[in-house]
Amino acid sequence: MPDEVLSMATEWIVLAVLTAAVIGLALYRHLITQKQDFHLHTETREASIAGRQSMTAGRLLAIDRWGKVLTVVTIVYFLALLACMLYREFQKSANQILMN
Repeated sequence: MPDEVLSMATEWIVLAVLTAAVIGLALYRHLITQKQDFHLHTETREASIAGRQSMTAGRLLAIDRWGKVLTVVTIVYFLALLACMLYREFQKSANQILMN
């Protein structure tokens, strides 16, 4: 029984870490977009500003891609964990019925 509790604790910790990573990426994206400049800078004297906008856009694309991947992984992991828990409980109840 203690090994079963330990394995479930490990699985829940992994789920918590994945969830924290998704939330962390969302907060990081929010911090980056607070400083974002939405105006088009096309003049030559504004080239450095346009370069920063391009870097910010690239960074946001990478964050969005990783955010989507981590969100899907977290949801799939949660559903698999839930299915395993339900199957374990089903097995326990089936064993109790057979024992009685």
